[in-house]
Amino acid sequence: MNQDQTIDDLLAKYLADETDAQESDTVSEWIIASDEHKKTFDDTKFIWDNVATTKDFQSVDVDAAWAKLNIGAKKETTHAANAAPVKKLNWLNNFLKIAAVLVVLFGLWYVAARQFTTPQNDVLTFTTTDSAVEKTLPDGTKVLLSKNSTITFPATFSGNTREINLEGEGFFDVHHDAAHPFIIHTQGTDVKVLGTSFNVSAYTAQVQVVVKTGKVQFSKNNHRVILEKGQKAEILANLDTIIKSEVADAPSVKINNLQSFDFDKKSLSEVVTMLSEKFNQPIMLGNAKIKNCKLTASFEQENLENIISVIAETFNLEVKNENNTIVLSGEGCE
Repeated sequence: MNQDQTIDDLLAKYLADETDAQESDTVSEWIIASDEHKKTFDDTKFIWDNVATTKDFQSVDVDAAWAKLNIGAKKETTHAANAAPVKKLNWLNNFLKIAAVLVVLFGLWYVAARQFTTPQNDVLTFTTTDSAVEKTLPDGTKVLLSKNSTITFPATFSGNTREINLEGEGFFDVHHDAAHPFIIHTQGTDVKVLGTSFNVSAYTAQVQVVVKTGKVQFSKNNHRVILEKGQKAEILANLDTIIKSEVADAPSVKINNLQSFDFDKKSLSEVVTMLSEKFNQPIMLGNAKIKNCKLTASFEQENLENIISVIAETFNLEVKNENNTIVLSGEGCE
């Protein structure tokens, strides 16, 4: 090794397989001279090998990168007379060498990561079984998902639209965002809204949409209709024809209003009083013959619509909505 050659330069040549026989012997003698030299060589070789592996991602000038190792460091010259071990590296020189290559490695890793990875947006699925459950979506939209229903949606809405998939039935109270329409895909149809509340029933290919507030676009293939408050649209299985009509009563479902009850032989008059108070919804009996009907039933976090349906089915009652009041009528109980 000549007088102008430092151990830094010699190690660089050695790791690049560019040393002659005499220079290789000098490096070997330096390595075995002390444990500190051995550790320095091992650390340096580890970093050098990792720099080499990044060549698959980006063309690297190893000589230029290695030149950065000596930035700010004082060069040392070491003589190999009589095969004496090379003078120990200055600690600052060694530190700067490792740090500089780590900076290069990090930069190359960042470029590779940007080139070969894409942001992931997890898709979430929410399913109900034997009861309705309320769910708030990432954008603030609230969904009262009926029993045996499923919605699939992204963990974070991105892009120009907010899109989800529905199987079954749900009442939606959509967070208003005119710049990002909310779209429900179900049974080959699309329901598009900006901010409104409506019910979608799509357990089968026969899909029905009923609007409570706002405006909704309902479509299948090239057929579409605009629905407003108090209107509904229905599309029959295996057909593209959309049937639009008026409804006397828009959905009475209220988001954020699930209740639990445990009725044990309660008279129907007591039941409707409790339901009216809990749901803040007027409910009355259409005739006195049914007021003493006894109900034994439990409801766990259920919405009013489903509770009324169960009661009506139990006592064979007719349900009407008159001036925002739910009216139950029937022939009485045995």
